[in-house]
Amino acid sequence: MNKKGFTLIELLVVIAIIAILSAVAVVYLTDARTKAQDAAVASNISTASTQLELDRIASTTFAVNGDIASIITKLGAYPCAAGKTGWTAIGNSDSSSVAFYAQNCSNSSYFCADTNGFRGSSTLAALNGACR
Repeated sequence: MNKKGFTLIELLVVIAIIAILSAVAVVYLTDARTKAQDAAVASNISTASTQLELDRIASTTFAVNGDIASIITKLGAYPCAAGKTGWTAIGNSDSSSVAFYAQNCSNSSYFCADTNGFRGSSTLAALNGACR
């Protein structure tokens, strides 16, 4: 008797191998998505700070609250899940220093950019218009 095809054991082994490989791939894709979201946060915060400085230089009537609100609106949707601190800005009383910050998607640290030139991660939010 000449049987052609695969036995049940062979098929189960192949299915198990495929399942293991796909489980590993899902873990790596989830990590890559979170890293991409963190990169989006950093990029948007840096862009917002740069835009504020350009607006300040170009305008003789600089309204810090209005300009900050306008820039935050332009940033669009915050890429992280709910429960994280989204786009936020704070300035000092004479609006000579303003900081934009947002919480990273992957951890509890913040990415902060201020008009004093700082761009980077911070464990504490902006204080008095400057990153700490």
